[in-house]
Amino acid sequence: MPEIIKTLLDPRKIERYLVGVADVEAEWSVHELNAYGEVWADSGPNAIALDAAYSDHVLIKYELWDGEPAASDWDESWSGSVHLTSGKIFALSCHSGEATDHEEFNLGRRDHEWQFRIHRKLLSHEDFTTKIIGFALFKLQFWSRTAAVRPYSEDEPPHGL
Repeated sequence: MPEIIKTLLDPRKIERYLVGVADVEAEWSVHELNAYGEVWADSGPNAIALDAAYSDHVLIKYELWDGEPAASDWDESWSGSVHLTSGKIFALSCHSGEATDHEEFNLGRRDHEWQFRIHRKLLSHEDFTTKIIGFALFKLQFWSRTAAVRPYSEDEPPHGL
């Protein structure tokens, strides 16, 4: 049964205009993708575009698995693959022409094709619709289809770097 190797809940709330997640060595690549409305996620080399719908605030959790994780009961899910140059990713948001990068997550392997699943939940409660609350949660799960990623401690460099 697959297990989590590493997780990161980005401690900073993303304020408005999440663009997506990109490789730290190719952050521009997320701007070549389009995720909007019914198509709330898209992927291409070095990036995953994400649409937070009407949400003003976003929280992102990253997970690295040693195999494909079991299905989840989140509201929405989207799966795919992405080639990452550095293996290090971060969320990007853009507001008034200024880009902001957020907490970095190291997957531990350069020049690798990663499988991923994204879960999205737009928060609401009774009469308080997603447009009123304006908060989205994303969980991004990554795993390798090829050789298993060896767990590592924060003190030693990740395998493959």
